[in-house]
Amino acid sequence: MIWLALGDAFLLVSGALLVLSPFLLVLFLRSPLLLTFLALPCLSWFFYGLMVLRAWSVPPPLPFSDGILLDPGKVPAFAADLERLRLACDAPAFSAIYVNADLNASIFQAGRRSGPPKHILVVGLPLLALLTREQAAVVIAHEYAHISRQHGHFARWAYLARQRWAALGDLHERNHRLITAPLRMFLAWYVPHMMRETLEFSRRCEMFADAQAVQVCGSDIALEAEFALALRQKAMSDRFWSGIFARAGEADLTQVHPFTQLLAEPIDSRPRDNAQAAVWLHERLCEKPDVRSTHPAFFERVASTGFDPAGALPDRLPWRLEQTSSAVDWLGKEAPGIAAQLDADWRGNATQAWCDAKNWHLRQYDEFSNLLHRRKQQAFDERDWLLLAQLAEKFEPTGVLRQEAIAQGLQHSPADPALLRLRAADLDENGALDAAIALWQRIDQNSSTSAYQAHRRLCELCLRAGDKQAAEPHRRAADSLWPSEDAGLFVVKEYFPHGMDKTELALLHSVLQPLFSRARAVWLCRDKPPSSSSPPLWFLYIEAYDGWLMRLVGRLTGEEDFNASACKRLLERLLPRLHVHLQVVFIGPQDRLPAHCTSDSLIARAGTTISAASVIV
Repeated sequence: MIWLALGDAFLLVSGALLVLSPFLLVLFLRSPLLLTFLALPCLSWFFYGLMVLRAWSVPPPLPFSDGILLDPGKVPAFAADLERLRLACDAPAFSAIYVNADLNASIFQAGRRSGPPKHILVVGLPLLALLTREQAAVVIAHEYAHISRQHGHFARWAYLARQRWAALGDLHERNHRLITAPLRMFLAWYVPHMMRETLEFSRRCEMFADAQAVQVCGSDIALEAEFALALRQKAMSDRFWSGIFARAGEADLTQVHPFTQLLAEPIDSRPRDNAQAAVWLHERLCEKPDVRSTHPAFFERVASTGFDPAGALPDRLPWRLEQTSSAVDWLGKEAPGIAAQLDADWRGNATQAWCDAKNWHLRQYDEFSNLLHRRKQQAFDERDWLLLAQLAEKFEPTGVLRQEAIAQGLQHSPADPALLRLRAADLDENGALDAAIALWQRIDQNSSTSAYQAHRRLCELCLRAGDKQAAEPHRRAADSLWPSEDAGLFVVKEYFPHGMDKTELALLHSVLQPLFSRARAVWLCRDKPPSSSSPPLWFLYIEAYDGWLMRLVGRLTGEEDFNASACKRLLERLLPRLHVHLQVVFIGPQDRLPAHCTSDSLIARAGTTISAASVIV
């Protein structure tokens, strides 16, 4: 409460001072010359103060994307269930209901401080199309709980404060005049602290809303809804949308109707079967809470229903619709029209992404054609056969070429884990579960880097074969490997010193020499050791000169440091002249020096080049 009040007080006081600045100058300044000189700046201060006061008094614009406004009179079944849930949650009615393209539901609050609040529900058509009526009701009850009388006025205050300060941050990010410097510096200090202080409260709000939904809808339905939503989210992100854009090479954008397809629950909008659903949920239950998120982790959400996250999953999981969807039950005849309008909006926004996907498809086809041509002229190694097998799955639907490529690749390298995974996938698809299990056990024994994936796949295959007892050890093994697997996503990859000889390094120095006068230090690293036979990726780390005065000016004006800006302009001119391709990383004054930026990888310091011989000495 103190942090929120501090922000409001700062906006009110600073806005009032800016608005009153012309009167204060007239009151305290006696020099007509100074008053004339400051007349024009005072005018800008006055209008800027009005903007600050408006930010304090007027609620920020609603951040939800454009959706389709729903007329409750045309969807009486939906309106009736909304009223039932509203009364059960002791919450005010929604001022408006929008349907958008997200697999989610959310609520937005608006209104002046003195007036009644407006509560706007935004629900995604994918959520309605892929959840049953009872499952979707749990999600709606959760949103109602956020505005219930039990939730309190403080939650709305915190919610509106986060929106207001986010909008102010966006506005001042584009406005770097000197007059805005004090507020920008306050924003840089206050907003992170305010968000951190209110983060735990926001998590408690989410847990309260989950508990309210359980109380209204029942623990069994709430658990089913959590599972169903998690499974649909993974299927949509991993399979459905990638499958939509995979059609870019063979279909025109006008022929694609993703939201209309969702009304019929396509196969790629759900797991393959109950076994795959179980493995997906096992993985989600291993996720740790995100310290930057206001939402609890998945295992915390399912625990609120009374389910033990460490226990066994139910035998039957909601991996597909066993009843009609909530879109059919609630929207009725309105659903196809809403889906068609969302399809049209999506096509209007997806033009560039569709063009990029089409170009990627053409490049892959060219690579596939080149591989077929090369196969007639030269011998392939296991990497070539692997690439041919991966591309043949897309461009040769019969599967004969893919199987041939896998077999030929395994003749060259019988223990190659990537080829063995493709072979195991084919066996699983053809129903040869015992052979697929044996192959994944072989992958697990021969490749330590594939241990996590091997245990997850073995768990899935054993469940698919009906052997829960054999699947359980693999589930526990994969769960124990998850922390290292999860942490590995955020660990910086190990890099090595450049290892260039004197001649090659001297050539690099001659081209980059103009850069060295602007840089405090420059390092050159590679992603593979010098002993590796494969070509490396090169990384150039640059630490530009900086001083406390320039940093202060940068904070006040928002401008980039002069030397850092000069380094970037020089690199735009110098990089095309190099004989190697470099990925550039700038090290700022507040950044930690990467561990691989050592004396062995240093090529320049304080404007002076450093040769390989001097580094050795």
